Order: sequence, then structure tokens, then C-alpha cells
Amino acid sequence: MEIITSSLFSEPNIYFSISHKVDLKIRGILNENLKSKLEQITEREIKYLNLMVSTNCSTVKTEVKGPDLNRREQILNWGIWLPYKAIVESSDQKGRYISYYFDALVSLFGQYEIPEEMIRVLQNEVETEVLNNPEYDYMEESIDLDLSELKFD
Repeated sequence: MEIITSSLFSEPNIYFSISHKVDLKIRGILNENLKSKLEQITEREIKYLNLMVSTNCSTVKTEVKGPDLNRREQILNWGIWLPYKAIVESSDQKGRYISYYFDALVSLFGQYEIPEEMIRVLQNEVETEVLNNPEYDYMEESIDLDLSELKFD
């Protein structure tokens, strides 16, 4: 079972300014360390475990919602709701994001009898790589379009 990550932000202008590279690092470390363990304890027909990060302006504590099984795509979806203001108002958004994310993972993987200590070791590995590393900084992208040559009839 492959662990995949995604995000869904349903409110306009409510999102985390966190680079996708942070999520890729979390996903990579989780797959390296938990993939085989999860394959042993979950249904065989499930190919993917999706960790979907979300938030809204009223989310004030970490919550784990699910699972929701998509049998057709063989995906087990878990919603990870992170506290919006606590993260975006922090001077260290990456650190807070990772901390809350792993708090949710402790709860989620506890349901699969994976000990908190193991998840915290993985959290430390992610923090060591990501925090204070400019490669993982969020960079807002802008697109400069020149529409002057378009003709409208």
C-alpha cells in the first residue's frame, strides 16, 4: 500500500503557505518506514492510503476524519484537518505545520497499532531535514500573461 498525500482547501484564500516539497518529504519518509507495516494489517485490495490535508478558518484543533474507501480506485482516504490560525499566524509556519501534521498522524496510525514513538521518530527526521532548510521554503508563483495580442470579437 502506497501512502499518497493531497490537500483540499474549500474556502477562498484559506490555505497554508507551505511548499509542496514539505509534503513530499513527509510522504517519502512515511512510505520508507510504514508502507510494509500497513500492507500487513490492511485489506489487500487497497492500493493507496491518501492523507488529505485540509483546513478552514473555524478549525482550531487537529482532527482526523475518515476513513472513506474508494473501492473503484482502491484508495483509503483520511482527512487531516489542521488548525488554520495557529499555523498561519505563527512565525514558524513550517514547524507548526509539521508539528500539527504529525499530531494527526499519531492519532491516525494509532488506529493501525503503530506506536506514537515510531511516528515521533519520523517527525524528528522530517524536522531535521526541512526546518532551517531554504530548499523547503514556500515560494509564491506568479504568472505574467501578455494578453495584448488577443482579439475579442
